[in-house]
Amino acid sequence: MHDINSRRLMHLVALAEEGSFARAAARTHLSQSAFSRSIQALEDDLGVKLFDRAARGVAMTAAGNLMVGRARRVLFETRCLFRDLELLKAHEFGEVRVGVGPYVAAVLLPKLIVGFSRRFPKVRIAVEVGEADTLLGKLRAEQLDLLVVDRRLQAVAPDVALQRLARHEGAWYARAGHPLFARGELALDALREFPLVSVPMPAFMKDALHRLLRIRSHEQIPLQAECNDIGVLAAVVGESDAVFFATASSIRAELDAGRLIRIPLARPPRLTLDFALVHLAERTPSPVATAAMELAAALMNDAAEQV
Repeated sequence: MHDINSRRLMHLVALAEEGSFARAAARTHLSQSAFSRSIQALEDDLGVKLFDRAARGVAMTAAGNLMVGRARRVLFETRCLFRDLELLKAHEFGEVRVGVGPYVAAVLLPKLIVGFSRRFPKVRIAVEVGEADTLLGKLRAEQLDLLVVDRRLQAVAPDVALQRLARHEGAWYARAGHPLFARGELALDALREFPLVSVPMPAFMKDALHRLLRIRSHEQIPLQAECNDIGVLAAVVGESDAVFFATASSIRAELDAGRLIRIPLARPPRLTLDFALVHLAERTPSPVATAAMELAAALMNDAAEQV
């Protein structure tokens, strides 16, 4: 393995461009003897002669010509690398990739993209909406930088770090004028009389739904439609007799407009989604990923408080 550092490459290029040890030494702020030793050490390490010395100056050998061409490219890439690192630290370069679940997407998007892009217009942000298991696999494969999901979707694991966010209260909702509202307070299992729609449910949500709606463990949950877009589900519920579970934060606009109404239940159970930021424990987040996490946390916590 050859010990060639950027300083030696700079000396090599300087000598090739100046054609003289004296001028190259002055250009690199070295004594002529120190500069000569650097070039000689490079030649000794490579085992080839790079320059022919003569009274009128130096001339590159074939090996020298090859080395100088490659050295210029290496030095250029090195300068670009350090420039990009400085831009990265200044939030003027880079990319952040965020994975979110359906409820989070309804709360965060497009606020996260707009807010982040305004603060860091030169940084690309990519957001993927999906199921937690898939997103977690991409996080571990370093295809995503961070996730915002319900923390119960992630078993405790040493390779993953979680930052808990505010809890978001959930309930069952139907359209204004739904037949359910003529009955007053209802038992929860009365919802089974109407079509159910939902996001793809992880195991903990399926277990809770079996228990709350008194569905036998061996029976399938009778879902009429499944979609990972809360906006689509809200539109379906708003135009049919379907009912669904959602957090108030994820359907804020529909609630404010009166298009969807919380179903009054007798002795309603407290239903919450406990969100968390998730990232790899043994990877230092990039500056832009850290900024994205801070913004996502603020937006999620604010949304929970506004309900």
